[in-house]
Amino acid sequence: MLTLACALAFATLALNATGQEAADERSATYRQFRSAFDASDYATALPLAARIVEISRNQFGAEAQELVNPLGNLATTYLRMRQYGEALDAYRSALTLLDLQGDTTDPRLVRPLHGMGAALRGLEREAEAIAPLKRAVDITRNRDGLYVVTQLPMLTALIDCYMATGRYQDAGREQQYAYTVAETAYGKDDLRLLVPLDNYARWNERVGRYTAARVLHARAVQIADAADPNGFKSTGPLRGIARTYRLAFVDGESEEAIAGVNALPPSLSSSALTRTVSAPSGEGERALRTALQRLARVPGEQAALRGEVLLDLGDWHLTAGAGARALGSYRDAWRELTVAGDTNALATPMVVSYKPPTMATARGPEDADAYAQADVELRLAISVTGEVRDATVANAAPDREAIERAVIAAVKRALWRPAFANGEPIAYTDLPFRERVWVRRPKPAN
Repeated sequence: MLTLACALAFATLALNATGQEAADERSATYRQFRSAFDASDYATALPLAARIVEISRNQFGAEAQELVNPLGNLATTYLRMRQYGEALDAYRSALTLLDLQGDTTDPRLVRPLHGMGAALRGLEREAEAIAPLKRAVDITRNRDGLYVVTQLPMLTALIDCYMATGRYQDAGREQQYAYTVAETAYGKDDLRLLVPLDNYARWNERVGRYTAARVLHARAVQIADAADPNGFKSTGPLRGIARTYRLAFVDGESEEAIAGVNALPPSLSSSALTRTVSAPSGEGERALRTALQRLARVPGEQAALRGEVLLDLGDWHLTAGAGARALGSYRDAWRELTVAGDTNALATPMVVSYKPPTMATARGPEDADAYAQADVELRLAISVTGEVRDATVANAAPDREAIERAVIAAVKRALWRPAFANGEPIAYTDLPFRERVWVRRPKPAN
């Protein structure tokens, strides 16, 4: 018996020593992983994250809760490396382990659910991403309160998925909720409201509510100017104001869309803001020139931002039919972007105004079962003045010839900002352009 007891004691000591060695290795490997991950050296971080998962699995077992965080770290590393399939698998593994516990409100579920949504979005599977993102938001609200600010990144991703899948009403409801969350958390005059205001405004722009978007951008200008009247934080919303005027001119705005102003939260109904509803369109150009004046106060420091505003000004002139003035603004933009060290924004032609044809709209018809989605891929040749000189279909299909012709016609009617090299516009050939269309499925044979 004494011999057996001694043997058991030695075995226990050996197991404890092995467990301690594993813990030490796991801690040391995690420190190395964290250092590489924080330095954005994901290629170095990835094998370290995988090793931590292996150590944890060997030490605790394949279904142990101690695997949840290591799997989450591995998945997030894959996500940062844009290896979305591998990230999705790792997040699902972590989620499976948590679901085995049976606690549907466990806050640890939020991270893998949010990550799954991000990975599915990376794979362009937005419809599938809605469920995990919504579940993550619901868990957060149930545990931490309806207006907790930590839900905003997930809510923003959910809104993007709703928009990508044509669920505009759902997107609008959540977008207004997101702004209310931010306003409740930060207060009505906090600079941190600028991003939620911009997101809310851009949603309104996406659905054609340009007047409502303008009110939101104007509110952002008020907040930025109150914090720093001589600064340039108002540059973004000033550009937004100009963009809403330009889009309204190009696309038009229905009375119903204009009435969208009435759906904005009460905090956005001040007289100063509502005056923007009836302001003349010339205020759009004035907003851009105001932005340039403010940026001029910080010479050399904001060349990239000045270049972007000048591009907007060129697009404004191009939309108004003032081609010569547009080219002048684009040349000025080139100079600023050269100072900033990045002229990629002018390296290729950019569409400024494009209306997809009705028969090739990106939105699916009501009878979705009768149609299938497809991409029409074009190769374009664009002149120094922004005219489409040639357009050919790179993936022609006999069952959609009429749709392809309609897309080509729409592309030729569009307004294009020309490409630039060495500060001057150049002709550009072989520019790829893709339009997602709906094609009627063949009727089944009798």
